[in-house]
Amino acid sequence: MTGATYAIGDLQGCFTPLLRLLDTVRFRPGRDRLWLAGDLVNRGPQSLELLQQVFRWQDSVQLVLGNHDLYALARWGKITTAKKSDTLGPLLAHREVGEWMEWLRAGPLLHSDAELGWNMVHAALHPDWDLPTAKGHAEAVEDALHGKRWRPFLKSLWAEPAPRRWQDCRNEGEAMRFRVAVFTRARLVTAAGLFNWPSQPAADGQVYLPWHTLFQERHPATPLICGHWATQGLLVKPGLLALDSGCVWGRQLSAARIDTPEPVLHQVDCPAYARPDGV
Repeated sequence: MTGATYAIGDLQGCFTPLLRLLDTVRFRPGRDRLWLAGDLVNRGPQSLELLQQVFRWQDSVQLVLGNHDLYALARWGKITTAKKSDTLGPLLAHREVGEWMEWLRAGPLLHSDAELGWNMVHAALHPDWDLPTAKGHAEAVEDALHGKRWRPFLKSLWAEPAPRRWQDCRNEGEAMRFRVAVFTRARLVTAAGLFNWPSQPAADGQVYLPWHTLFQERHPATPLICGHWATQGLLVKPGLLALDSGCVWGRQLSAARIDTPEPVLHQVDCPAYARPDGV
């Protein structure tokens, strides 16, 4: 019997809500499949338990890498030091972390399924990129990340800020930083392709729009699943499932069944992670 396929937004180490959500939909590994929209780990308290379990289910899991996953790989590879919000200590100290991280490192930035008709990315696609172009950019990053020199590659991503326009990339290093920023960090962009990276607020008088607004206008036949944007919240539109509903901030963890004629939404609340300041 063919099982169900569920796409789930950012987990960020929130393992207990994931188990409750999977119990709600009666998920059975080996029969059903999970699409995970990146940021599996960090910020939440159970990155160790979550990655351990997802690794056990790997034959039933399709993931894409998010910015926190790349950060976790950089921490494991001793490329960067811990940030204030880092909760990866127990995960990185586990004796089996190498096997889990090598599996994570082999993950893609973009996944497409012609049969289901959906494509998945963590943060965004460039509004100017059709699907074949986006796949080419993703494969360039994946080749570097999966190769033997993955540590220097990851280190180079933090060496300088990413250019804000594709046209401003002067060399392959800048092109790589731009690609990774689009796939894992982008939210807002102008009609001319100028991005406002989250770490670089822009006060330049430009008119910024959500990336998916422009992408859907230009590529209406390319359905997308994404996460990354908890402040935007859950967004379900024809051809778009933006599933980061802020579990790690005390809101909800969201899943959409995507093997049905129309997506079917499921959610659980995450009150245990609510911040006193209401963030």
